[in-house]
Amino acid sequence: MDIDPIHYLAAAIGFASAALLWLSLLAGLALSRGWAMTKMKHTTMLTIHGLLAVLGLTLAVVHGFAQLTPTTGTVNLIDVVVPFTNAIDPWGIGAGVIAMEVMIAVAASIGIQKKLGFHRWRALHGTVFGAYTAMTGHILISGAETGYTWVTIVVVLPWLAVMVLWLTGNGAKAFKNRIVGRRRNNRTATIEVNPVYCARFGFCEQEAPELFALRNDGGLAYHAIVDEDKLESAIAAARACPARAIALSQSGGGDARSIPLRLVAPTDPPVSPAPRGGGNWPPHDHSYPRNGRR
Repeated sequence: MDIDPIHYLAAAIGFASAALLWLSLLAGLALSRGWAMTKMKHTTMLTIHGLLAVLGLTLAVVHGFAQLTPTTGTVNLIDVVVPFTNAIDPWGIGAGVIAMEVMIAVAASIGIQKKLGFHRWRALHGTVFGAYTAMTGHILISGAETGYTWVTIVVVLPWLAVMVLWLTGNGAKAFKNRIVGRRRNNRTATIEVNPVYCARFGFCEQEAPELFALRNDGGLAYHAIVDEDKLESAIAAARACPARAIALSQSGGGDARSIPLRLVAPTDPPVSPAPRGGGNWPPHDHSYPRNGRR
């Protein structure tokens, strides 16, 4: 039986979409774990991650609707919108539809990231790994080209690599250990917020309300000195900051020196440690006007 040439074009677009989305997931993992942050700006990595995701999703939509054009007419409009409705291949096409719609929803959630809050947004973002698994299943079930062993290997290996990195690359524990392991003799840590990057999302306040506070005028007030008992909260706030605007440095006693930890992502340009202080909240009102947004 002859295959419509449009099918080959749609298949090529689908594979290109899968490759771009895979690269986007790798870039996202690098961002969340801070793997490449010593060599690349956070904003650069974030841009790369976003561009790869948008391009991949665009090609995924094109791939889906291209299935409507072959003369065989086995796929209808409802099949690429509502999962599991195709009469011939409900599971394969349904998995592809779910993967595409979940990924689009996650991408759209960027616009309401602040309203969602860090934990809900991170949980939603984590569903992309399930969507990527569904996309892999879609390729293996519905792709006519995946009958070949080498093609199956090429499809499965990237999925396996992403899942292993996601499940075993938990940076939270390592992030904490790298701070705690470098503390000695009642040393404390200093916090500095880069006003160029800080966008006042408020995730830091959600993670550590005892250290950060958004003011009514839009400024951010924060404790410049973190005692040992609040260090874990400071680490969580630094990890939660989507702009990587929070820098933690080690300090202690009367020593004026600070040792940069570079635990998640170094701020760029580097910021100097905040001055020491004490007293009631807030000891240092490091507030930045609204026009300091990126």
